[in-house]
Amino acid sequence: MGGFLQGATLLALGGLLSRLLGLYRLLLPSLLGPEGVGLYHMAYPIYAATLAVSTGGLPVAISKMVADAAARGAHKEARRVLTVSLVLLSGLGLLGGITLYFMSPWLAQHVTRDARAALSIAAVAPAVLLVAGMSALRGFYQGYQIMWPTALSQVVEQVVRVGALIALVVLLRPQGIAAQAAGAASGASFGALAGLLALFAVRRTVRLPRTGGNPSSLKPLLRTLLVLAVPITVAGLGVPLMQLVDLVLVPARLAALGLGESTRTGLYGELSGYGMPLVALPGIISGAIAVALVPSVAAYASSGNRAGAAKAMRDALRATILWTLPAAVGLYILATPLTRALFDSASAGSIVQALAPSVLFFALAQVSSAGLQGAGETWLPLRNLGYAVLCKIGLTWLLVGQIGVTGAGLATVGAYFVWALLNVGALRRLGRVFSLKEQIARPIVATLLMAAVLAALPLGASRIRAVLAVVVGLAAYFAGLIVAGGLRGSDLEDIPMVGPRLRRGLEWLGLLRR
Repeated sequence: MGGFLQGATLLALGGLLSRLLGLYRLLLPSLLGPEGVGLYHMAYPIYAATLAVSTGGLPVAISKMVADAAARGAHKEARRVLTVSLVLLSGLGLLGGITLYFMSPWLAQHVTRDARAALSIAAVAPAVLLVAGMSALRGFYQGYQIMWPTALSQVVEQVVRVGALIALVVLLRPQGIAAQAAGAASGASFGALAGLLALFAVRRTVRLPRTGGNPSSLKPLLRTLLVLAVPITVAGLGVPLMQLVDLVLVPARLAALGLGESTRTGLYGELSGYGMPLVALPGIISGAIAVALVPSVAAYASSGNRAGAAKAMRDALRATILWTLPAAVGLYILATPLTRALFDSASAGSIVQALAPSVLFFALAQVSSAGLQGAGETWLPLRNLGYAVLCKIGLTWLLVGQIGVTGAGLATVGAYFVWALLNVGALRRLGRVFSLKEQIARPIVATLLMAAVLAALPLGASRIRAVLAVVVGLAAYFAGLIVAGGLRGSDLEDIPMVGPRLRRGLEWLGLLRR
């Protein structure tokens, strides 16, 4: 793999640990029930959309501008980018948080169609300001391709978030389900504060050059930042927009089917609180690849190394398919056993099955968007996202009205497929970024072996069986990769600490290509 993927691996490990800490979601159904989970998750599409508008593409733009400056040795300019972006993001975050707080009653009444969600929406408002500050610092470190501060802040943020969430849900039980859902939502604000403080704390330990080059004046620097950030911001609305479409259309279309408020909210809770978190797990890997890819491609593009940019993109696509294709197939096969074991809900299994293919398509859309943005093609992913959102709206309206809540999952798959297809087609501008054998054929062979093994397993509702099925599936997939020649020594080198030893051991056994 490309060297930038070492940083992606570190980010993915931090994200994985953060998600493991986020298994508090397994407790939410027992603490809040489907209706409470629905109220809790009704705040998050609105919060995510507000956050995307307030901070949006600025972290990516910061990362790209810092990478460009560092490649030229203009380290003073890189630091000025950080200063300007901190001020700008803090102002936007403050405005977004205040707006969200004061509009929470209206949003609950007219968007979520459940007035009880107002408390949850207001509870996440402070997180908008705090995450904005985190985004500036993360973008700066990522521009220098230093990923561990971001990984550390993710873990700290999640530890505090989980602790605050559980404590507040328990303490607010006498106040009713709406107050409990709001207490759970406020965990985001406590976690964001902790993550921001962690990033400020590590500044003293990261040694970066302070001299070199004369910084640009404020006005052109700000103009460049905004010109880059605006299309990336709108493109970054991809997931929040899809969630907002579900939030607005799914309850409305379910109401048209004659379902009552509690039933609608419960079904939406299964979609957003059970289905979406499961299919989002593999996004840890593709998200880390995308974050690390932008400064890498930007640095190559800044120095005119077109071949280097194409190789980085090729490596990124290979890694994305290598990890997310088996995840999509595995989730489809294990959907009902996992939802039974994790959420005590068999009905959510059909939702997860409907959503499962979106794991691969979203990952491809995410990583290809990052490659295009790093290369300076910031408007293309935005245009392609527009087509995808139109597809999502049309399919959600049609399918939910015909087959119920699983139709929303199928609509998400269709939308991400359109986005990925258009983005990947545009990548030809970077040069040769595709290899049928390396990127597609070998992972497919390994995935088919994994699917055959999983289909033969005796699956039940036991959590132990579900975990064992995942472990067996992973083992079968890696065995398939080795047999198909799809695993290379360089793939393992990117794993911190244990990777080189694992590579040498497998090469000694003759199981790994050098």
